[in-house]
Parts: sequence; structure tokens; C-alpha cells
Amino acid sequence: MAILVGLVMEYVSSMLIEWSVNKFVYNRVQMLSEAITKVKESSGAELQTIASAKNKDENVDLVQWANQQVESIQKMHAKDNFRKEFIGNLAHELKTPLFNIQGFVLTLLESDLENKELNRKFLSKAAKNISRMAELLEDLDTIARLESSSFEMRLEPHSITSMVRDSLESVEVKAQQHGISLSHSIESDIEDEPMVLCGGSQMRQVLVNLMGNSIHYGKPEGSTHVALSIKGQFVEVAIEDDGIGISEEDQARIYERFYRVDRSRSRNSGGSGLGLAIVKHILEAHGQEIQVASKIGEGTRFSFHLQRIPAVEIA
Repeated sequence: MAILVGLVMEYVSSMLIEWSVNKFVYNRVQMLSEAITKVKESSGAELQTIASAKNKDENVDLVQWANQQVESIQKMHAKDNFRKEFIGNLAHELKTPLFNIQGFVLTLLESDLENKELNRKFLSKAAKNISRMAELLEDLDTIARLESSSFEMRLEPHSITSMVRDSLESVEVKAQQHGISLSHSIESDIEDEPMVLCGGSQMRQVLVNLMGNSIHYGKPEGSTHVALSIKGQFVEVAIEDDGIGISEEDQARIYERFYRVDRSRSRNSGGSGLGLAIVKHILEAHGQEIQVASKIGEGTRFSFHLQRIPAVEIA
């Protein structure tokens, strides 16, 4: 109930902000209109008779100022639209599990509380939805910390092989539930435990998120494979699958918060919709980028690079 009240307060505040923004934009547009009118008037007969370089420079400055105001207004609208879309998506993501929990609790209250089997069934369903809300809030907290100006990524030597193995173990149960086989390989000319420079806990989160996403969109009896290879001074980490694939149109938006390639399937099977956004933030904090290659019906390959530390330097 507290979350619902919070969302209502957020909605009211967003309406006030929108009114303020629209009023400000209206004033900017009015000023811009007056400025453009002056430019048009001065660009007619008056501009032909006045040869002063000073006046010409003033007109150029006025046009530049007008263009800057247009750009400023467009940026404000884009930010306002993003904010409204984000709040709407967040409310929707929280509303579904919240209403489910409410339904399960009300059912229990109206039923025979002496029926232990029924109690356990509905409490288990409620607990599952609570976990989903907790995951969403945890991911939101992670993004907030990553975007904070005070956040600093602590880079240290880590075995990428060990992190891959740990991450594969973390998603093993989920893979079994989806009928997905897991595997990993290391390029023959890499040492058994290649060391890379990264934030340990953050990089494990990147791996788990990418593996979980691969499993989530995999085909029944499909596979998810993690491959490590040398690319100059870097180790390339690639997570490949033979799943449903991602269209070119969706590839441009998959790192947006709450954006889902298959909305109905994703929402029904859980997930916060923030996994790839978190991956992008973490890799950018490492000075790296996430790459994606995919074809519909054939599968997807996500890859990124980490600074390699040669064994001689570690010794």
C-alpha cells in the first residue's frame, strides 16, 4: 500500500512538473517567435538599405540565439517524455506483482485458514511476487548507484575464467528449468586462468545478467555458450545462444530501461527489464562497450572486452 501511495504522489508531482515545463516552454516559444519576426522584418527592405556590418552581425547573433532556443526546447521535451515514460513503466512493473500479492492475501483471508496446503500454496505465490518486486527495486538501486557522481569503479586483477564458472553455477537452476544447456570454452593460446582488470562483483553481475537474458530468450532444448578469446591486449568475453534472436529495430533499444523484445513473454516469466541497462552502465564504467549481433530465429551474441593482465606482470 505504501508503494501505491508513493506512485500516486509521484504521479501528482509529475503533473505539476509537466505544467511548469509547458509554461516555461510556452514563454520560450513566445520569445522565439518575437525574435524570428524581428529577423524577418530586418531581412526585408530595411536590410537592403542598411549596409552596416554591425547590424548584420546582430542579425546573425539573433538567428544563432533563436536556433539555440529551439534546440533547448527540444531537449526539454525529450527529457520530459523520457521521465513520463519511465514513471509509467515503473508503475506498471510494480503494479502487477503488487496486485497479485493483494489477491493471494485476500484469498487466504476469505478461505479456511486451517487448510495448511492451501495456505502454503498461496503464500508461495505471494512470496514469488515479493521476490520479483525486490529484484526490481534492487536493480533500480543498482542503476542509481552507477549513475551517481560519487560512484567509483574499483578495478583489480580477477580471473575471468573463475568468474565465468561462478556465474554459470548461479544460473544453472534457471537453465535447467528452461531446458537450456550451458557450456564455456577458452581459446587454446590463453592460459588456464587469464587475469583481467575489472570490478569483481560488478563483472559477475554483467555475466549473470547476460547469461540470464540468453536463457530467458532461448529455445527449449537450446544452448548458451560463453567463449573467451584474446584480442590484442584484451580478453573478449562472448555469450552466444541459439534462441529466438533480436530484430535490428529492437537491437537499437534493448539497453533502454524496461524495454522488452517480447513484452508478454518477459513479463509473465519475471525479470525486472533492467538487466541490459545495468550491463551497459557497468561496462561503460570500465571504459568498454557492449556489442550485439543477432538474427531472428538463429540466436544472439553479446560480447565485450576487458583489459588483460599478462601472467608475467602478476608474477
